[in-house]
Amino acid sequence: MTDLLRRLIDYHRTARELAATRALLAGVPDDMRALHDEHGAAQAALEALAEAALEARKTRLAAEGAIEDAQEKLRRFQQQVPRVRNQREYAALLTEIDTAKADVKRFEEQALTALEAAEKSAADHEERKADFAGLAQRYEEALAAWEARKPEVALRARELELEADRLRAALPRGIVAQYQRIAERYRGEALSPLRRAESNATTSVWFCSTCNYQVRPQVAVEIHARGAIVQCEGCKRFLVGEGSV
Repeated sequence: MTDLLRRLIDYHRTARELAATRALLAGVPDDMRALHDEHGAAQAALEALAEAALEARKTRLAAEGAIEDAQEKLRRFQQQVPRVRNQREYAALLTEIDTAKADVKRFEEQALTALEAAEKSAADHEERKADFAGLAQRYEEALAAWEARKPEVALRARELELEADRLRAALPRGIVAQYQRIAERYRGEALSPLRRAESNATTSVWFCSTCNYQVRPQVAVEIHARGAIVQCEGCKRFLVGEGSV
């Protein structure tokens, strides 16, 4: 293997570890992931119940305001009954009265439904809040432990940044530029090992282990024997020997 290909592989490994370390610093470690997800889901459920209770209270208040308006209309219509002058006016007024009564009943039902919903959401919130207390304590303890570890991880990230800079500077600019374009396209996976197909033929058949594009035999020889830097004709990743990454 040529020094150039070795440097490219070393840079790739360092870049991947650096990306993983940065992602870790921006999130939580794997051993805390399940607890983190559980805590987030429980907290979201609590917030949803609190929001539901608030919305139900708003609905009840709006319904109660509508009840007062409908009752006021009903009183005005009822006060007009002695002043009607004919059967047509009386029938029209009765229609308005019946409509106002129906509105009062409808808004009272809305207010009652909203009250029951608010009470249920509030009760569910308190019940889940009590259950959440233990989970929150465990999460805070795990989070504190992770915060204590972060400086060490941040130091490792800085070391990897320096190593990546050193390795990148030792590579031709064209290869670095191409590597970065491929890495951006494939989320950091810019290299792909060759894979030999199972065959009874005397000549080995090689494929890109990522996209399964068949690699010409002479290309595989150049990579294995001379450490040539070659891109897969299918996915454009840099091809490397088996077990190199």
